[in-house]
Amino acid sequence: MNSDHLSEPSSGSHPSATEVFEVLMRQNAGHLMAFIRAMVRNESLAEDVFQETLLVAWRRFESFDRARPFGPWLRGIAHLTALAMFRKGKREVVVDSKVVEALEVRAEALERAWIGLEHDPLETLQACVEQLPERYRDAVEILYRGDRSVAEVAAATEMGMEAAKKRLQRARHLLADCLRTKGVLA
Repeated sequence: MNSDHLSEPSSGSHPSATEVFEVLMRQNAGHLMAFIRAMVRNESLAEDVFQETLLVAWRRFESFDRARPFGPWLRGIAHLTALAMFRKGKREVVVDSKVVEALEVRAEALERAWIGLEHDPLETLQACVEQLPERYRDAVEILYRGDRSVAEVAAATEMGMEAAKKRLQRARHLLADCLRTKGVLA
């Protein structure tokens, strides 16, 4: 596969390599940055390592084995990128390889926990919204699904602004409790 093919839009129901890469990066970006920050204590350098990791991963994406997990592959690139930046710039001492291995073990455990969730987190959130008492559910749906303001929630529910704020606050607490119970929130 050449690099020109990577940027082609998808045809039919098969996503292009670009689309697959973008989805995988969105799913892994937060974990990747946490991994890099644990390795690299300097925030500016961590950002540089992150950006370079994305570029290297994109250039090498056609060689990625899609039967294997993306996260460990990406973290391996980040580790090698950090090492190269440290050697090149001699700006900072690299974290011991045992620490990087421990970070990788922890990152894999977190990924397994995330993957092991019975339901998609958005499906779980929807189930929690549906379990809310009607007055809270209505306020949440008006605000978030209707993409409206708190003032519009107050008007739609025929209550004052402060009462609407309080109702939304209580609804958020109930949702957070529900999500914690289902293991989505810590």
